[in-house]
Amino acid sequence: MRRLFWIVIGSTACGGTAGDSSYLEAGDYQFYTVAMTDSCLDGALETLFMPAGPAEEHAFSYPIYLPGYDELPSSYAIDLREPFVGMDVTLDSSDGLTLELRGSVMESVLLGSAYGDCTVTMRVDADLLPTAQGQLEGTAWISISDAQGSEELCPVFSANPCDVVLNLRAQN
Repeated sequence: MRRLFWIVIGSTACGGTAGDSSYLEAGDYQFYTVAMTDSCLDGALETLFMPAGPAEEHAFSYPIYLPGYDELPSSYAIDLREPFVGMDVTLDSSDGLTLELRGSVMESVLLGSAYGDCTVTMRVDADLLPTAQGQLEGTAWISISDAQGSEELCPVFSANPCDVVLNLRAQN
């Protein structure tokens, strides 16, 4: 703990720290999934969130607009990549630094060809912290539930809901 304290103090003395409010610029950001933890199917959902595998960060198909702090709270729809399009989000910041997305829900998300017509409900929470000018890092927690499909190809999740955690980075 003492070492972490000195790292934080050293970072501050050297010209700023992650979470400096001046780092956030409103605008379109390119998001990347850089790592994930799948508590649902022991990594089987990796193809959904990191299609090229865990060694390759995955760029979202569409840029995502992030508001400035002066625009918060802000509600709008975002597109990530198929099948994650038209997701309604609300961003806010309770500490004046971290952009917080809470309780966004996407219903009837198709899991992919390996699971036939199986759809799930995904509830998304995320925290994004500015780390440098025009750059953010963060975590998204995706709670997956209500697997349904007529072809009986839906996976049996370890829990209902189960969780997938994505580590993200973004830059404008």
